[in-house]
Amino acid sequence: MTPKWIRHFFILFLLFIVFFSFATDLAKIQRGSFFSDESTYFSITQSLAHDGDLRYDRADIIRIRGQFWGGPTGIFLTKAKDGRLFFAKSFVYPLAAAPFYRLFGTHGILLANGLMIFFTLLMGFLLLRQHHEPRQSFFLTLVYLFSSVAFIYVWWLTADLFNFFVNFAGLFFLFYQFKKRSWNALAGLFFALAIFSKPNNALHIGILFLLLLYQKNWRKFLGTALVCLLVLSGLLYFNYAQTGTLNFMGGERRSFYGNFPLERPDFTFAGGFPMSSDTYWSRYFISPAIAALNLFYYLFGRFTGMLIYFPSALFLLLLFFFQKKRTEDGFLLAAIGAAILFYVLVTPDNYFGGGGSLGNRYFLNVFPLFFFLGHRDRPLRFSLLPVCAAVAFLAPVYMDAMFHSASPRFPGISFPARYFPAEKTQYSTLPSNTNPRAFNKHIADKYALFFLNDNFHPMEDEFFWTYADRELELFLVAPGAVKAFHVQLKNTPLANQVRFQIEHKVQRVFLAAGGIRAITLGNIPGLRIDDRFLYHVKIKSGRSYCPYFSEADSSDARWLGVQAHIELEY
Repeated sequence: MTPKWIRHFFILFLLFIVFFSFATDLAKIQRGSFFSDESTYFSITQSLAHDGDLRYDRADIIRIRGQFWGGPTGIFLTKAKDGRLFFAKSFVYPLAAAPFYRLFGTHGILLANGLMIFFTLLMGFLLLRQHHEPRQSFFLTLVYLFSSVAFIYVWWLTADLFNFFVNFAGLFFLFYQFKKRSWNALAGLFFALAIFSKPNNALHIGILFLLLLYQKNWRKFLGTALVCLLVLSGLLYFNYAQTGTLNFMGGERRSFYGNFPLERPDFTFAGGFPMSSDTYWSRYFISPAIAALNLFYYLFGRFTGMLIYFPSALFLLLLFFFQKKRTEDGFLLAAIGAAILFYVLVTPDNYFGGGGSLGNRYFLNVFPLFFFLGHRDRPLRFSLLPVCAAVAFLAPVYMDAMFHSASPRFPGISFPARYFPAEKTQYSTLPSNTNPRAFNKHIADKYALFFLNDNFHPMEDEFFWTYADRELELFLVAPGAVKAFHVQLKNTPLANQVRFQIEHKVQRVFLAAGGIRAITLGNIPGLRIDDRFLYHVKIKSGRSYCPYFSEADSSDARWLGVQAHIELEY
C-alpha cells in the first residue's frame, strides 16, 4: 500500500506546478525573445491554437510580436510550390500544447510542460511499485529524474521535454502490468508521437516491437502496432493536407533573424538563410577516430557528457551490469545502443542538439530507456551516487535554471566540468560558441579559432590577449596538417611565467617585463575532420596586469595576461 506521505507529495507537487505556471511570465523573463528552436515551436503552437493550420501568414507574426516583442528569431519556414509559407518543424508538440495555450497563453505551455514532469514521476513510481517496496520506488524515481538536467527543460518551449515524455509514456504502457491488457495498446499512441516528433526514434522503438515478436506476444504487438500506424497516418495526412508534402523538413527551408516575411512588404522569404538538408550526405564525414571520440564524449564530454548532465542514466547503466537480467533487458540495451550509435555515427558533428543545448538535449529521447532497463530486478543500493554527481556538476544549474538555459556554455566552462575533455568533434556546434566573440574567428585566410571559455579579450587583427591569469582554452582549425606552430608571446610590464600547450606538448616560457618571446612546437598530430585539422590549445599567464590601475594616463581597464600570435607552417 502506498504511504500517505507519497500521495501528499504528488498532490503538493501538482499544486506547485499550477502555481509555478500561472505565476511565471515567460516572455518578460526571457526579455521578449526565444531560446534555440523555441521560436518555431511557439509559432506553430499559436497558429494551431488560433487558426488551426500550419500556414505562416501576417496574422501570425503580429500575434508573435504581441507577446514576444523580439520576434521569432531563428524561425524555420518552408515555401510551397504555390508560394505559400509553412512552418518547417514537426507540429506534434505544438499540437499537444495548443489547447493549453488557447486557454491560458504562455502560462498554458508552462503548465503542459509541468504536467509532463508530474506524470513522468507518477508513471515511474507506479511501474517500480509493481516490483519493489513503495518508498524505495518513489525515491529511485525522484533520483532518476532530478539527477539530470531533464526537468530544467520545463522552461523551454521546444519539443525536447515532450520527446522525453512521450518516449517514457510509451515504455510505461508497454511494460506496466494492467489488469485490462488492452491498456497496453496505448503505447502505440505515444510511440507514434515520438516518431513523428523525431523520426529517428523509430530505430529504438522498432527494437521494442521486435521484443514483442520475440516473446510471441501477438495480441500486444498487433494492438500496439495498429494504434501506432493509425496515429502516424493521421499526423501525416494532416501535414500533407496542410502543406502538400509528407516531409515537414524537406524542400526549400530558410531561417530568419530580425526581418520576418510578411511583417513588412519588403521582408520576403528570399531574405532568409537557406537551411536545406538535401546536401547533407555530400558533406558527411566520419572516421574511426571521430567515432571513438564521439562515444567517449557522449559519456564524459564537458559540454555534452552523460556523467555531467545525466548522471542517473550512467548510474542505472552501470547498476544493470551487476543485477539479474531478463530477455526484455537485452532488447532495451540494444535499443539504447542503436539510439546512441545513430547520433554519434549519423550526425557525428552535432550529436547533441547544437550550441543552444543545455547538455545533450537529443539524449532526452534516449533517457527513458535507462529507467526501464532492468527495472524488475533492479537493486536499489548506492542510489545516492548519482545525487552526489548531480550536486557536484549541476548545482549552479539548479539554482539559476533560466540563466543557464539562456547561457548553456557556463556549466562546461566552470568548475568542475571544465576539467573534463572538450568535444573536438563538435567544435562548430558547442555551447561555447553562443558567445559571439568566441565563434569561428578567422585569422586572415590562415586558420580559425574557436574559444572554449571566456578567458580572452576581443581579437586585435591577428593577435589576442588572455584574460588576467586565467587559463584560456581554444580549438585551432587549420586547412591542413600543421608541421610546426610558431608562437609569439608578448608580455605586460610585469615579469611573467607563461604556460603554452598544444595537444600533449607543453612549453613554459619566462618573459621579462614588456618582453617578447618566440617559441616553436612541431610534430603535433591533430584531429582530421573532413579536409581540416583541429588542435587543442591552452595558454596561461602567471600574472595579470590592468593598465587603468597602473598607468596614470591610461583608460584601458582590461585585465591582461599575455598576448599571443600564432603562425602555422605546413
